[in-house]
Amino acid sequence: MLIGEDTEVPANQDKDEQNSDLATDKQRDTAAQRLAAIVESSEDAIISKTLDGTIISWNAAAEQIYGYTAEEICGQSIAILVPPDRHDEIPQILQHIRRGERIKQFETVRVRKDGRKIYVSLTISPIKDNQGHIVGAATIARDITRRKQREEKLLWLSRALEQSPVAVTITDTVGNIKYVNAKFTELTGYPKEEVIGKNPRILQSGKTPIEEYQRLWESITSGGEWQGEIQDKKKNGEIYWVREHISPIKNPQGEITHFLAIGEDISERKQIEQALQESEERFRQVARMTGEWIWEQDPSGHFTYCSGAVKEILGYEPKEMLGKHYCEFFTPEAQESGVCKSPDEKRFFRFISHYLHKDGHEVFAESSGEPILDEQGRIIKWLGVDRDITQQLEAQELIRRSQISLAVARNELRIARQIQESLLPTEPLILPEVEVVGYCLPASQVGGDYFDYYHRPDHRVDVAIADVSGHSVGPALFMVETRSALKAQIRSKFTAANTLAALNDSLYEDLNRADHFITMFYMQYHIGTGEINYASAGHNPPLLLRGDGARCTKLEADGLIFGVKKEVSFEEKRTFLEKGDIMFLYTDGIIEAESKQGEFFGIKRLCKILMTNRHLAPQDLIKVVVKNLQDFCESKTFKDDVTMVVLKTI
Repeated sequence: MLIGEDTEVPANQDKDEQNSDLATDKQRDTAAQRLAAIVESSEDAIISKTLDGTIISWNAAAEQIYGYTAEEICGQSIAILVPPDRHDEIPQILQHIRRGERIKQFETVRVRKDGRKIYVSLTISPIKDNQGHIVGAATIARDITRRKQREEKLLWLSRALEQSPVAVTITDTVGNIKYVNAKFTELTGYPKEEVIGKNPRILQSGKTPIEEYQRLWESITSGGEWQGEIQDKKKNGEIYWVREHISPIKNPQGEITHFLAIGEDISERKQIEQALQESEERFRQVARMTGEWIWEQDPSGHFTYCSGAVKEILGYEPKEMLGKHYCEFFTPEAQESGVCKSPDEKRFFRFISHYLHKDGHEVFAESSGEPILDEQGRIIKWLGVDRDITQQLEAQELIRRSQISLAVARNELRIARQIQESLLPTEPLILPEVEVVGYCLPASQVGGDYFDYYHRPDHRVDVAIADVSGHSVGPALFMVETRSALKAQIRSKFTAANTLAALNDSLYEDLNRADHFITMFYMQYHIGTGEINYASAGHNPPLLLRGDGARCTKLEADGLIFGVKKEVSFEEKRTFLEKGDIMFLYTDGIIEAESKQGEFFGIKRLCKILMTNRHLAPQDLIKVVVKNLQDFCESKTFKDDVTMVVLKTI
C-alpha cells in the first residue's frame, strides 16, 4: 500500500517516531559527553584544526604539554607550535590529510609557549562531516622529550664505549661475554661476533698464574673489585700486557647481573720498563768495562761507596776513599777556586773536576751526579759517575793546535790563489789572423798552473803553459819567478828551445833547493807565414786540429822538466798552421780528471770533443770542454787545476 498526501497517519505512530528521535538525541549527547570526558582526561594532547591549519579545539593535556590555554590558542594557526626550521612539515601533513591518509607516530619537534623545544610523537587523522567530506584534522600529541633524552644519553654512552681508548668487556654472572667495544677488537684481534657468548679465558696466555685468576673471580663474585696486570694472548698468538679493572654491575635490588672489565694495553710501558732494567744493567757493565768510576756520597759530600775503577783513575783503593770528602782529592788550585763550597741541591752533568792522582800528577775527570731525595725533598745521598778525560783533553789541545796550523795553511792558500790569479792574462788576444784565449779553473787546493801569451813587436805571438809541482804559497812564488824570467826573455831573439834552456838555468837552483819541478810548453807563432816553433820541458803535448777536422795530432818534443839539472838542451820543432786550424794547450788536470767510477777523462775523449766542436770560437770551445769535464766528474770543482789555452787561426 502506497502512502500519499491523502493518506492519514495514525496518531500513535507519529508519537512513537518522536519518542525514538528523542532517545537517539539523548544517546548522542551521552556519547558526546563521554567522548569529551575522555579527551579532557587524556594524558596526550588532543587538538583539532581546520584544513587551513586553524586550531579549533584544545584539551587540558595540550595545555600541559604546550603551555597555552584553550582561550589563548584556539583560532590561532598550528604554525605557532612549529619551529621555523620545520615549517615545511605543515603543508606536507595537510596534504596527507586532504587525501584522507592517517599519519601514525610521526616524531618531530615543537615549541612551547615559553620557547622551549620539546620532542613529540604525533598521530594525525582526517575529520569528516556527515556527508563524508574531510573538513579538518585531529592530532594526538605525546610528549616524548624524556624518552628522547634517555635515548640520546644511551647513544652518547654507547659512543663513549665504542670510542673508548681502553678495551671494554661486559659478561654475565657466569663469565659469558655479552659485549665488547671496538678497542677490544683492535687490542685482541677478535671480531665482536667471534667472542660474544664465549668466556674470556680464550685470551689466557698461560703466563699468568692460575691462582691470580682464582683471586680475581673470588673478589668480583663477592661484590668487590679487582685490578692488576696480566699477560693475555691475541688471536694471532702474540702475547701482550694489559692492566685490568673488573667490577660488578648491580640492579636496583643490589643483585649482581653483569661484570664490567676495562683493559688498558700496557705492553709498551712494560717494554720500556724491561728496556730500562736492561739499560741499567748494561750501564753497570759498560761502566765496569770502560773504567768509569761510580760513586755514592752522603748529603755532605763524603764517599760512602766507590767502584773499583777509582784505582785506575786516581790510584786509590776504593776503601781508601770511604769517609773522605771529595774535595780532599782535588788539586790545591781547584780547592781554592770555590768548587768545594756547599753543593747546590741540583744535579750536575759533565762538570770538569781537577783531581790529584795518588802519585801526584793531575787528572781531569768528567763528573756527573744527581741527588736522591726523600718524600720531603731532602737529600738522602748523591749518586754519580766520573770518567777520566785527561787523554781526551790532551787530544783536544792537539786538535786546537792543528786547527791553528790549518788556519795558517788556509791563509797561505788564499794568498797563493791571489798570486796565481794575478799572474794570468785577464783578456783574450785577438788579432786579424789569430785569436788566443786562456782559462784556468782553480782546484779546491791551489796548484801551480800557469799560462801566458804575448804579441811581440816582430809579428810574433808567444804562448806558454806551465805546471809547478806542489800546492800553496811555494809553487805560487815559483810561478811569479817563472813569469818574471819569461818576461825577461821577451826582448831577446831566442828560439823556443833556447827560451826553455834559459828558464831552466835561471830556475834550477831555487827548484832544486825547494824540491820542486816545473813542466812547460812554449811556442812561437809567426803572423803572416803561419809557422810555429815549439819546445817542451816534459809538459803534456798540445793538440793540433786541422780545419778539415780530419785528425787530432799531438805536438810532441823531447825535453827534461825544469829543476832536474842545469844546462839542458831542448828539442825544437816546427809546423805550419792554416786558416781554421786550432792549437789546444792544456795541463794534466784535464786528462787525469776522474769520474766517480774511477775512469780517467783521457786524451781520446778530449780529442773527440775538440773535433766535434772545432767550428766554435776559442771562448765557446773552452766552455764546451769545461761542461763536458764537469758532467764526466759529476762535480763543479776538481782535485787539480784545470788550465787550457786555445789558439785559432782566422
